[in-house]
Amino acid sequence: MNTKTFIFLFLLFNFCSCDKLDTRELLVRNNSDKVIFSIFSDNDNMNNAGFYYEYQDGFDESKRGDYDAPFIFTEIKKGQTVANYDTPRYWDTFFNTLEDKKARLFIVQKDSVDKYGWKEIFKKNIYNKKYLFTIKDLDSLNWTITYDGNPRSPKSSL
Repeated sequence: MNTKTFIFLFLLFNFCSCDKLDTRELLVRNNSDKVIFSIFSDNDNMNNAGFYYEYQDGFDESKRGDYDAPFIFTEIKKGQTVANYDTPRYWDTFFNTLEDKKARLFIVQKDSVDKYGWKEIFKKNIYNKKYLFTIKDLDSLNWTITYDGNPRSPKSSL
């Protein structure tokens, strides 16, 4: 076996043994007239994800690591569709670990953030709308959750 064949087979084997990347993205479309933020969670507590540890009670700013940076929330303006970045790497595995098989997406309007601040929002679980969905729901919605600004809109309009 010559060297080129060996290298080719070695690279092919390594490539095939790599984890497959789940490329599905949760998109949030803002059809309201407000600027919003979206927060993903595996339960009814917005502050459950590790992304937001700096907003938890008792967080000591002096213990922040050299490479730690606060999670930056992306503003979603009227008419925009933005990928939600605080989501799991492997969706199927994530949903299989959930007791009720439903994830949550919280919508927080910018005026609420301006009024209360992120720390208070996480402490008191303040949000304008909460969506509950399964992976099948996301598949049927083409992985796009649309916020219309109506806090009482039915689940079917996710």
